[in-house]
Amino acid sequence: IPYATDPAGNRLPDPELHPDSTLSMWPDNRIARDAHYLYRYDRHGRLTEKTDLIPEGVIRTDDERTHRYHYDSQHRLVHYTRTQYEEPLVESRYLYDPLGRRVAKRVWRRERDLTGWMSLSRKPQVTWYGWDGDRLTTIQNDRTRIQTIYQPGSFTPLIRVETATGEQAKTQRRSLADTLQQSGGEDGGSVVFPPVLVQMLDRLESEILADRVSEESRRWLASCGLTVEQMQNQMDPVYTPARKIHLYHCDHRGLPLA
Repeated sequence: IPYATDPAGNRLPDPELHPDSTLSMWPDNRIARDAHYLYRYDRHGRLTEKTDLIPEGVIRTDDERTHRYHYDSQHRLVHYTRTQYEEPLVESRYLYDPLGRRVAKRVWRRERDLTGWMSLSRKPQVTWYGWDGDRLTTIQNDRTRIQTIYQPGSFTPLIRVETATGEQAKTQRRSLADTLQQSGGEDGGSVVFPPVLVQMLDRLESEILADRVSEESRRWLASCGLTVEQMQNQMDPVYTPARKIHLYHCDHRGLPLA
């Protein structure tokens, strides 16, 4: 929706599209209507309702969509609904951490249930948000996980990495210690290693994955009659998930251009 602004920065209808408009300002800078919607606000200036604008001369009865917004005492959006014919189409709820950062969103959408009736889904679509200070670093739902890397000490994004959630599940693997414990018994059953041995095996696995096995680890394996190659063959393969990587190009203010 195109807008113009007055010298104070208040939004006004675009004079090229609305040449007959006499509006010179919005009271309290609250837009009451535009080409598509009517807006209502509470005494704090928070948007509470947005309704489809019915063109003059068009007769319609209660079929416009209405969006309603609800806030907590700290002016954070906690509940949203969209209705049509007074029937719910979408409902969402938002959760925040003690620092006021949004950490989760749950969305219920209208769908046909097993009986054939249209109603809001019983199971919501859940999105989780992860933060590094005030920088949003992770967005994850049941389909994808999006991670953003920023320039050190700034809000300028550098890289965005998108990974399908199914790909993440494929990366789950047993540690070397777990593998050996599950099949280390004389009868092929499981055994429990002492914590010191588990720690040594975890260190050895890290060195093998980094292709930097220390002389200390080699001597320890040799004293056990084992080789690095034998231990490597016991390790579960490492799966590298498919990822989409976007490199940001930003302007001098740190705002993304591409």
